[in-house]
Amino acid sequence: MTRGIIVIAAMLLAGAASAETVAELHEKELQAIDANNDGFLSKDEFDAFSDYAFQEMDEDKNGTLGLDEAKPFLDIKQFQSVDRNNDSLISRAEYDAQMNDDFISADQDGNGQLD
Repeated sequence: MTRGIIVIAAMLLAGAASAETVAELHEKELQAIDANNDGFLSKDEFDAFSDYAFQEMDEDKNGTLGLDEAKPFLDIKQFQSVDRNNDSLISRAEYDAQMNDDFISADQDGNGQLD
């Protein structure tokens, strides 16, 4: 997977996700995320992608994203929005909660997949 895919995760974390955003994914990136190549992102595929993106962003592998790790992907306001307990770290739980919220928000028809 590429840095472009991690940028997509950051875009989702920033709350910029929508059905249109998913539709605009570069075809190669979509194929990398869409494991079964059906042209849709299921919740499981999205979660696998989300997990990969977190692991790639977590450079020091301590299970949290500090501002320096997130800086290439999120501005300070976006970082603070995801850092729900305001401890200046994005924990895995905070990241997962935001990505789940973003998936639900982007799944406008509630069918459990992004198309």
